[in-house]
Parts: sequence; structure tokens; C-alpha cells
Amino acid sequence: MKVFKIIQVNIYKGKYLEDLLEFLINENPDFISMQEVTSYGFNLYREKSLNLFYLIRKKLKMNGVFNGDLKLKDNERSLFGNAVFSKYKISESKVVILKTFRPVTLKELDGVDGEMRTQINRHLLDAVIDFDGQTIHVMSWHGAWTAPPKDTAETLRQAQIVASYLKNLDEPFILGCDANNVLESKTVRLINKVAKNWMIGSGAGQTTHPTYHKIVPRGFLVDYIFTSRHFKLKSLMVPQILVSDHLPVVAQLEI
Repeated sequence: MKVFKIIQVNIYKGKYLEDLLEFLINENPDFISMQEVTSYGFNLYREKSLNLFYLIRKKLKMNGVFNGDLKLKDNERSLFGNAVFSKYKISESKVVILKTFRPVTLKELDGVDGEMRTQINRHLLDAVIDFDGQTIHVMSWHGAWTAPPKDTAETLRQAQIVASYLKNLDEPFILGCDANNVLESKTVRLINKVAKNWMIGSGAGQTTHPTYHKIVPRGFLVDYIFTSRHFKLKSLMVPQILVSDHLPVVAQLEI
């Protein structure tokens, strides 16, 4: 048996990048599942000419894979997507397409009604990792967007694809995600049917930042760590820190 640490975090397009990097370096995780990883025009970080995935990978000195499938119109270097980082060798990666859409403008993406965010590209990123001689899958998923979080035909459709993928895996898996939905939703319960949801009973009340998320004073638990039956939880915490408009989920697991 081996104990390791995984962190799940939506990084809010690098808005608080220095604080995020300091937190991750201090925590020294074995794995990270990450959403809203961006480059160039999508960045909320002050430097718009950076690919945040490459910068984070270099600073953390970890292996990593990234899939950016949402693009800006007239700027195809600007990407928005998911990443997985690992201290261990990543032998391959797979992308499960959940939704495809055209490139967008920032004005469309940040529209007041948020309608465009219900339409944009979504995917599941699966990093296949050699973990001390054993194959495990560490995955990152950004669920279909709704505000406030609720079940829709689209959230359920995408979650069912993810659940089917997990159910058919033969090796141990860990899924970190911003599911954009709450514990009691049918969307999250679809994943619960095929994986252990370690947020249940964790005592965490919310994972949207209580001060800096756009929905305050409301708050929701929308970030999760799921695993196959091969893992046992040693500890889980949701530190109240400002590294994003979401709070990170930090778990120690035993395989």
C-alpha cells in the first residue's frame, strides 16, 4: 500500500497564478487535476503572452498533459482546457470528447446571461500513469456549465458519457473535477454510481470561493475527487485560500 496526495483545482484562467504556484509547491502533491488552464488571450493572468500549462509544468517540475479545445476567434494560440500533472511518468493520454463548438470571442464567453458557456467545448482528459509499476488513470473533467448549478439535459448527457468511460476502465482511476453541479444533483449521482465520491461526508460546505467567486454571497460544492474501489481515503481538506475563484480540494489517498 502507498499513500499519495492529489489536488483538484480550477485555476480561474491564472487570475492568482503566483499564489497558486506557491500553494502547489508548498503542498508538493503527487498528482494535480486542473481546469480552466489557458493560454494567451484567455488568460486572466497579467501576462497575456503565456501558455499557463507550460509555465506551471516548468515551475512545479512535474510531468503533465494538457488538452485545450476551446479557441478564440482569430487567435488559435489562445486555448482553454484541462490538465493533469504527475510526479510519475505519463505513458499516454486520452481525450474523451463531450461537446464540440466553434471558436468564441471573449465578449461571448463573458456575456452577462452566460448562455455561451452552456455551449462551449467540453472533454475528459485521462493521463495513463506508471505509478511504481502499476497503471493508474488520473483524470481531469470540467462539467457542463449552469448557473445556478442544476440538472439539464446537457449536464446529464455529458455526465453519462463520463460515467460510461469510468465503468469500462480495467485499471484503478482517480477523477478530479469541477463538475459545475452539486452533491444532490442527478448529474453528480451518475458518477457516484460508478465511482467513490470522497466529498460525501467530508464536511466541506462549498468549493466556490466564499469572497471572490462571482456568485457570492451564495456558495456551492461543485469540485470533487472520485476514485475507483482500489483507493482508501486518508484525509481530505478544502483550504480557505485565494488561489482561484474556486477552493482547492486536497486529498491523501492510499492504494
